Amino acid sequence: MTNYYSTHEGNPDEAAILGMAATAGSPEHKSLMSGLSIWAKVGVQLGQKVEELATANRVLMNRLQRNTPVTYKVVGSLTYNNTAGFLNIISLGGPDAGTYWEINNFAIGGNDINVTAAGSFGLYVSGYQGAVSPGMGALVDGAAGGVGGTAVMPFTETYGTRQIVVTSQEQIYAIIYSGTNNLNYVATIQASVYNVASAMGNVDTIA
Repeated sequence: MTNYYSTHEGNPDEAAILGMAATAGSPEHKSLMSGLSIWAKVGVQLGQKVEELATANRVLMNRLQRNTPVTYKVVGSLTYNNTAGFLNIISLGGPDAGTYWEINNFAIGGNDINVTAAGSFGLYVSGYQGAVSPGMGALVDGAAGGVGGTAVMPFTETYGTRQIVVTSQEQIYAIIYSGTNNLNYVATIQASVYNVASAMGNVDTIA
């Protein structure tokens, strides 16, 4: 028997349609239920895959952000003091915990390029900064008359990847020797700041 519905009666609900399509327990009903079950499983699996892809994308984006260095510039200065035993240090700081610096370039001298500043200097990376020089073991660059270059400042240098690395347990600083009393000396560095995790492990400090 064919059932007809007029437009004013509205659409039958889902239960009525299922009841007309197949009697409960009949092969048609079982086939219909099986099909609906398969589609439900497919929907769940698709939802899980979409979430997995979204999670993977978030991980990749976070990794990209974490591995992308930030350029950081530091400027320090001092007025030279020729008092006996006084160490003239220009401190340039150090990285925050969980990060490290790769030094890209360094400059030191008077207030500008046209100022000839007497003396020599050493650039040091060390976990120690005090009243005495940390010595050659911490020296990463320097200039003195007849040794390692010229004593004339201003002095500038550019460094390659991993050439000068400063960890969060260290400071980078310049010490000026035999300078001109009361002359203002300026030092500057530009560094790339990396998250320690981007190195796939910690950058070790050799004591």
